[in-house]
Amino acid sequence: MEVYPPAYVEHDLPLVFLSGLGEQTEDHPSGQPPVRPESGTRINTSSAECTSDRAKQLLKELLQHDGRQESWNASALPGPTGSLKYQMKVTGRTFNLPARKAAPLPQSPGEDGMPTHHRSSELHSTLSPLSPGSPIYPDGVMTPLWFAKHQQLVPSLLIAFFNVSASDDTAQNEQIQVDINAVRTALSRSGYKSRFAVVLMSDKSILHAPELEDRLSAIRRATTMDPKTGLFFMPPMSSQAEIAAFVHSMLQTLQPLVVEYYRDLTKHARRKKTRAGSTSVVSPVERGGHALSGPGWNVRYEVKQGAFAQFRQEMDVAERHYSTAIEALFSSEGVLETTPSWSPRWSEARLLCDILAVRTVRCQLWTAQTTGAAVSWVNYKFRFRDLVDRRGKGSETYGWQAWESRWAKIMAQLIRRAALPISQPPLQASSDSVELAASNIFAPAEKSSSTTDRTTPFDLLHHPGYWLRLSFHAAVARREKALNIPEEDRIPPSQSPASAVAHRSRTYDTYLALEPHEECTVPLPSHNDHHLTVLQELADEAAQEFTSRGQIRSAERIRFELARQIVSAGRYEDASTILQPLWEDCTWRENDWDNLLHPLLEMLHKCAAHVHHAEVFMSTAWELLGLGLWSLPKGQSDLLAYVEDSITSSEKFGVKMSDRQRQSPIKVSFAFGDKQTRVGEPVQCQVSLKSQVAPDAVTLQPSEVELTFSDSRSVTITHKRNEEQKQEGVSLVDLAGSETNEVSLTLEADLNLPPSTQRAYNFLLSFRESTEVRLSSATVKLDSHTCTLEHCFTDQQLLKTSSMYLRNRDVLEERQLPWPDTMSLCILPKPPKMQIALLGLHKQYYVDEHIHLALQLTNSEAEAVNASAVLREVGKSSSSFMVYWDDREAVDHDISIGRLDHDGSHTVDLRVEAPSEAVMYTFEVEIKYFLESDADTPLVKALSVELNILNPFAAKYSFGPLLHADPWPGYFSKSRDQAENSSEGIPHQWRLGAELTCTSEDNFIVRRMGLVLDQIPESTTCDIAEADFEEQRMSKDKQTLASDFQFITRKASLDDRRPTELELSLELEWCREAGGSETTSRLRIPRLQLPSSEPRVLCTVGGSVADTDQILLRYHLENPSTHFLTFAMTLGASEDFAFSGPKHRALSLAPFSRLSVDYRLLVHERGEQGAQENQSEGRWIWPALEVVDSYYQKTLKVHSGGPRVKIDENRGLGVQVEK
Repeated sequence: MEVYPPAYVEHDLPLVFLSGLGEQTEDHPSGQPPVRPESGTRINTSSAECTSDRAKQLLKELLQHDGRQESWNASALPGPTGSLKYQMKVTGRTFNLPARKAAPLPQSPGEDGMPTHHRSSELHSTLSPLSPGSPIYPDGVMTPLWFAKHQQLVPSLLIAFFNVSASDDTAQNEQIQVDINAVRTALSRSGYKSRFAVVLMSDKSILHAPELEDRLSAIRRATTMDPKTGLFFMPPMSSQAEIAAFVHSMLQTLQPLVVEYYRDLTKHARRKKTRAGSTSVVSPVERGGHALSGPGWNVRYEVKQGAFAQFRQEMDVAERHYSTAIEALFSSEGVLETTPSWSPRWSEARLLCDILAVRTVRCQLWTAQTTGAAVSWVNYKFRFRDLVDRRGKGSETYGWQAWESRWAKIMAQLIRRAALPISQPPLQASSDSVELAASNIFAPAEKSSSTTDRTTPFDLLHHPGYWLRLSFHAAVARREKALNIPEEDRIPPSQSPASAVAHRSRTYDTYLALEPHEECTVPLPSHNDHHLTVLQELADEAAQEFTSRGQIRSAERIRFELARQIVSAGRYEDASTILQPLWEDCTWRENDWDNLLHPLLEMLHKCAAHVHHAEVFMSTAWELLGLGLWSLPKGQSDLLAYVEDSITSSEKFGVKMSDRQRQSPIKVSFAFGDKQTRVGEPVQCQVSLKSQVAPDAVTLQPSEVELTFSDSRSVTITHKRNEEQKQEGVSLVDLAGSETNEVSLTLEADLNLPPSTQRAYNFLLSFRESTEVRLSSATVKLDSHTCTLEHCFTDQQLLKTSSMYLRNRDVLEERQLPWPDTMSLCILPKPPKMQIALLGLHKQYYVDEHIHLALQLTNSEAEAVNASAVLREVGKSSSSFMVYWDDREAVDHDISIGRLDHDGSHTVDLRVEAPSEAVMYTFEVEIKYFLESDADTPLVKALSVELNILNPFAAKYSFGPLLHADPWPGYFSKSRDQAENSSEGIPHQWRLGAELTCTSEDNFIVRRMGLVLDQIPESTTCDIAEADFEEQRMSKDKQTLASDFQFITRKASLDDRRPTELELSLELEWCREAGGSETTSRLRIPRLQLPSSEPRVLCTVGGSVADTDQILLRYHLENPSTHFLTFAMTLGASEDFAFSGPKHRALSLAPFSRLSVDYRLLVHERGEQGAQENQSEGRWIWPALEVVDSYYQKTLKVHSGGPRVKIDENRGLGVQVEK
């Protein structure tokens, strides 16, 4: 857009003059009319400038609302419904407004000596086609000066700033009134309807200086300014935020006035259009017989209405007016069709049409009509091409190509200024989301477009890079057409005959383009070609846009085309600077785009020859041979000799490349003859070299081929001439004496490769370690006395082959290998013959058991070996195992076995300490040994052992209280012993019954059972009585093994009322019945919670069982609490006995006391039902005593307090009367 007048292409913003805040000089755009003091209206005020710091801050905030640098979109520059942006212009106290009407025409005297009066004395604008002084008089349509007038000279709003002091300064107030009235009078006299506002800046607020209110009222009355929209008072403000708020509020108030100003101008233009133009003040004869036609006037008024709508930021309205104006220009009666193409007015109309098209596209981008903008761009180009072909000088000229390049570049500039999403490059060039990546390449079709419309891909608006590429292609065509200009047309006009100059004016289209002698001078410069400068700028911008969006191929293509133009100009060094990075990083090589890679290589090869770049010259020659489309020049039979003849170098140089970077004329493939082998066994390998050069190309002569494997082994095949070897087709060479396991191996063979030949080389390798080996790389080397070339192949896909060549009765056959990965070889370890046996292993083991095993090794190898053993855990166990080699820790520790002769054996003791929890434990014993004949090759034999650790016993427990015979300590009176030890609490006796069950298949002997105290509170003591136990045999057939344990607990203080928690374990000493060491195991007993302050009832039996007539039944009521308790006792009658004692009784117990209640029972004879009872358990009766706490109404449970008393879950308390 730089070639167009700036006033035409700049976005129209409401012009606001700021008077009284100083004056800033601005660079006026070209085309602005000079303002003469004697023309127009001069506005001058005498008040002093506002130069305080607050005035500078106010000016800064006002300039923040200047929108000239904002993006061209609705969010950056909102319309009338939002906050408008303005074009702020800072003027002094004195400035001029341009004349609104042209000066009257001079009048010549008539025959009678009196002035001649025209029929119409109406005056028109200075820029109207009706004013003789206008640049477009008499038949021009529009001039950039009209746009510059409204953009720079005529404000929509004038804001004047004055200082108002709080002191009594009547002269200052009167001067302000005079200046305001003078400005209003001057604006009225100028004929413009610019709005006027005043800002009075005071050093004090009305609150601090009330007299200011009277002065402001006087100014309002004297100037008749509207206090709401014309007069603003600005008191002192302490912060920049307050100033910003004041400016925002003021501009919001004045915005309707600005919009109304441009609406009035629009109405005026619409009225004039309705009158179908104006009548000229001169006759057609005086104007030379030319006048602006009606369609021309329509265009003029449509342009004005569109511009005023754009000033209001109503872009949809502006777009309609601009489109209407374009249609009027192209109509059959329009200016473009009726004006002669050789006339300057036709070029002016063409320029105006271009500008209207630019403004139309800008409006469509503004309103997010992206598809419409793209279609408008294309339609306008084709429409104007048709016009130029019909009425102009055709589209086959460099002038048209210059216009087409400019038109595409303008579209890219518009997209960038509009700040559309497609103009913003993504943060990452490669995005995982396809939709996100596409949003930065082209804009989707707008929703308003019909789904039935056939939308081509180009109708979708693409990012600026595509339009810059179009501009680049048009610039290339322009250069080609410029180079075809005949030499006689390149001579300057001053040196050419008039006929030649006239011929050029009829032949060449110079609309916004250079003349033929400037477009392509004589002689043609190679280093000052302005076409190449333009091409380089366009290519760089387009490539940057493509690269930022991950479109690498498009960026590479446009750089390649730029380099082609530079090469055609003979600038080889500049072309090499572009081509070399492209050659190194382009994607065409890996995508096999040879039709692009081949010309790239040829151009770079040519440039390298001219700039004497030896490495690039040799690399490109090598890669050109690899494409199979190029051969050395005639007379050259060797690649390195060709390089030596073409490039002179005083030192030996070399080039190293890889298959991922360069194409190679030699194809290298490799395969192992077997899928797997064993350590020390030879395996056949085959490497194949195939020439891929053109049939008429040279014979390639590698000096050596080096193969590198993953185990750091290398095989080098050096060149040795063999005259008897077949020189065409496929040949197979067996390299004798190649079976070796050395790290580096060197072989000799004939490596010459004539065109269309393939050579396969067989050799043998053996490996020492069991692993997976594959070919890492293959390097082909060419060497001479002045240069070297190395090409390294690392791509597994390029090196892999699915077949091998074999010789069958002197016939060469290609055999397909039946496995996919032919470049890898699995090397299995040599099969070990060491025998491992684990002696003394049981089927099951048990917790806490000491496990003794014996590891026996037997050497079945044919010779002596040196061995060592290591034990490793398999998996992770939650329990800790201790494993020992002969009393030494064994896990992850080696033990040396030493030398074992043939058929010799060795035994190692292995001891495992089982944990105290049931678990599955797995470990592995690994024997590593070396044959004496091959001390470098290890052999490994492993044995995995799984130990199932179980718990051999399961136990059930019963728990209850017993009566402690000792008297309780007194609470109210203490004995001498209690006085000495006042902290001793009440003793409680308890019984714990255990029933042991065997859960294993093995038989055991239980030698001891005991109770072990694990944890007890510090304030409690526990004494466990030793239980009588005899050694017993246990098996799964025997049901249970029962034992009772008694213990006594005692609190350290009577004041301790907390319950006691005990943790006990049942300790067993046992061994296997079949023999073995003694094992001590513990079974955890569930935690016991013993109450210490709750009342309870215990029952005991006194007297001899033989005395069956009477039984003394004694109930003990205990109150270990600190409260007085009352109990109600009731003994129920029974058919089995009669009793002597109270049936109902109430007892009161003091704190820390107990009482006994006795009943004498007379047992009845057993009846038939009683005789049927279990005689083994004796006879039992079931007295039912109910004890109720009178206060809490809680029934206490009666517990067994001694022998001959038990508790049954169903029948309650039972007493044994007969054994």
